[in-house]
Amino acid sequence: MGYEYSVKGTVQVAPPIPFPALLPLTQGPDLPIFCLAPGVEDPDAAGPWSDLVGVWALIPEDVPLDQAQPVTVSALAVSHVSKSGSISQPLARFVRRCLAAGHEVVSELTFNGEEGERGEVRVTPGGDIEWVETFAPGRALTRW
Repeated sequence: MGYEYSVKGTVQVAPPIPFPALLPLTQGPDLPIFCLAPGVEDPDAAGPWSDLVGVWALIPEDVPLDQAQPVTVSALAVSHVSKSGSISQPLARFVRRCLAAGHEVVSELTFNGEEGERGEVRVTPGGDIEWVETFAPGRALTRW
């Protein structure tokens, strides 16, 4: 067993990144398998493993009429309940790909813990993932 967190929200990408740069995230072998979908509520976003690894949706900025042009992705939407490491690892894979391609990312992810704590999952300028509590009942706030 382990301590689990519920994470929801988005990571914005500017400028939008061409989908081919993120294609390896949609093919595995690492879980979760990211999908191209308008959001986590979209029925096509939930894959066969989503009950275990959550939903990780690459949100398209636009779908060009000219099929020779790539789809661009403006955000990653996440809905996942798991241990912090099981969330940080795939998030870091996404962030590293965006930063390596010269794009900026801004995290708008929040978390809730099993004992009522709340906070934000942030992306540092260097691309590291940082969990920052904003509320922790009965104890001092922490970050990791």
